[in-house]
Amino acid sequence: MKKLINSLVVVLLCMGTLLSCEETQTIVEETTELKEVRIAVVLPAKDREPIWNNALNWAAENIRKANIGVKVVYEWVDEASVNITEAGVSLSEREDIRSIIGCNVSDNTQKLAFALARKKENIKPLFTFSTSQELPRIFGHRGFLWGLCETDISQSEIMLSCLSNENPGIKKVALLASDDIYGQTFVDWFAFQAVELDMEPVSIVTYKNTHELDACLKQITDSGADALVCVPAAVEDVIPVYDYINHWNYNADAENPIALMFSDKAYNKAILSGVQPVDFISGLAPTSHPNSGFNVSYEARFGRLPYNGEAEVYDAVLITILATLWAEQNNEMDLNQAIAALLNGTATSQGGWTAGMISNFYQEIMAGGTPALSGATGTLDFNSEYYTTIRSTSYAYWITYKGKMVIIDYYSRNSGGHSSSPVAAWEWRKQHLQDVDGTGNAINYPEWKDNYAVLVAASEGWKNYRHQADVLGVYHYLKGKGYDDDHILLIMADDIARNERNPLQGVVRREVSGSNLYEGVQIDYKLGDLTLDDLRHILTGEPSDAYPVTLRSSANDNVLLFWSGHGTQLGWKWKDTEYLDADFARSMFSDMQYRKMFAIIETCYSGGVAQGCAGIPGLLLMTAANPYETSKADAFDNELQVYLSNTFTSSILSQLERNPQSVIYDLYLQAFDKTNGSHVMVYNPEYYGNLYLNNMSEYYPK
Repeated sequence: MKKLINSLVVVLLCMGTLLSCEETQTIVEETTELKEVRIAVVLPAKDREPIWNNALNWAAENIRKANIGVKVVYEWVDEASVNITEAGVSLSEREDIRSIIGCNVSDNTQKLAFALARKKENIKPLFTFSTSQELPRIFGHRGFLWGLCETDISQSEIMLSCLSNENPGIKKVALLASDDIYGQTFVDWFAFQAVELDMEPVSIVTYKNTHELDACLKQITDSGADALVCVPAAVEDVIPVYDYINHWNYNADAENPIALMFSDKAYNKAILSGVQPVDFISGLAPTSHPNSGFNVSYEARFGRLPYNGEAEVYDAVLITILATLWAEQNNEMDLNQAIAALLNGTATSQGGWTAGMISNFYQEIMAGGTPALSGATGTLDFNSEYYTTIRSTSYAYWITYKGKMVIIDYYSRNSGGHSSSPVAAWEWRKQHLQDVDGTGNAINYPEWKDNYAVLVAASEGWKNYRHQADVLGVYHYLKGKGYDDDHILLIMADDIARNERNPLQGVVRREVSGSNLYEGVQIDYKLGDLTLDDLRHILTGEPSDAYPVTLRSSANDNVLLFWSGHGTQLGWKWKDTEYLDADFARSMFSDMQYRKMFAIIETCYSGGVAQGCAGIPGLLLMTAANPYETSKADAFDNELQVYLSNTFTSSILSQLERNPQSVIYDLYLQAFDKTNGSHVMVYNPEYYGNLYLNNMSEYYPK
């Protein structure tokens, strides 16, 4: 059991009766002397009275008590019953709405942000406590999204750290996550973080429905996991998962009991509502900073600790009011610029949420200053380059005990170590660089005569834009190095340049405002016309009427293969219908004709197939991820509403453009360093040659 660093705080969750409410609620008395500031609140109406009104009304009350000449008016939009996109467009045009708070569901927050982002200037500030990594990645450079809680990248890391610290013998970890945008952040980062924390990710399982749980949990227990992180789809799934693991630990003769920890969705009174409340369920959840005094004051006032999001909602109101006053005092038309000025990261003290501190902030603004704000969540420290997401969140480690939820410890990220960056370039300092044997076995390669390239974009559809864009980026790089189309075999769906959703007809690009990569492209096969068996014939067979273009390489030629698409633990996906697994890859690569082949693979879980190709002479594979990790998209285009590229491919092309003659180890090293969120891997170097001596010049025409 953890050493208590705070007095045990009993969480008394009270479900109040849902009250019907009018569309607009004015918190303070109608007073002509007070300036009205209207804030839209996009949250579930059913939770308005039992949850959100506590924080919202309290914030308005303290603003009134601060005597700063402002009254707060909340305009409610029921998240559960409206079309979020339509509501967002409507709110974006309202001159009387100063800011927007929402949503409770990350997917809805994304829809709302897209709707607001349609405006090119003076976008309404959107405050949120949604924690999906996609939000800062997509909107990190737009300057209107204010995430008052770190993404679940941080929660995932801290949960793994907690499990490791509490159970030093843990070596193998598993993840059970909901198959939705909430669970996806954990799926994307869990394996990467486990490796960095010296643990082995042995099973990552997702589920959609409660009835799938038993099969998923059996897969996890069969994996030999010492610990399980559970990210439940619904609070109703918590007890079944706990019961299954508890039964396994005590009745399955397990040598090492499985430690279990739940994510923040489990922090809900509903898990205590059974006939016999269950003790020692544990988990992690964002909370207000313990030194701010907000939790203690909240519990004294309302008889329970605040739920997830209440401290963030309180701060959203506080920031909106003070930014409005600062903007007026400094003749700033864009409220987001005013917010950025106030969230300057210089606060050193806590407790700025109280009426007295609000009054002090107001006085400093009226005197022409810019106060260093703090709030309920802490010091409100934002990245000064992007803002977007707060840089530090406090997390409560909680357990259930005797029918109550008790906070027994507080955690935050190590300020000097790992980081959940507000943008796509996540700032992890990776420790686990692959130990690559530089010598390799002595291979007597035949005379080198020619070079060929095979470029495959294995997905289709607008949402997968980045895969074809990356393949075209590699295509143009090779053309610039002297390749002609007779030496490039290009396979792609060719359904994005003229896609009806493309406002730039005939244009494909890898960078926002970048060059058109679709110009001058010669495509050999459309992805939709081929099966995997067709691909095998094209790469290993002779030309025919059915396959007029095949790879013409011989045992004297080098082949560069670049593959971009999706992947799962079943293999590299071919469209949405087939998987290229390790057995297929091994057979196909063994049957191909080449002197040397360097295969660069950009898919999630790409290492799973690559490791099955060990022992093939002359073959080297570099993958964007190991067998347990997802790869990461890069460069989101708000106009097109798609990702333009992948981080791994960008790192490869960037290094080659800087130094086309890079030795392969340097290429690997740079890709490893720049590809954050997954571990770039090389496979089969011992059957290829010394990576410190072999360089990329072998893959350019003589």
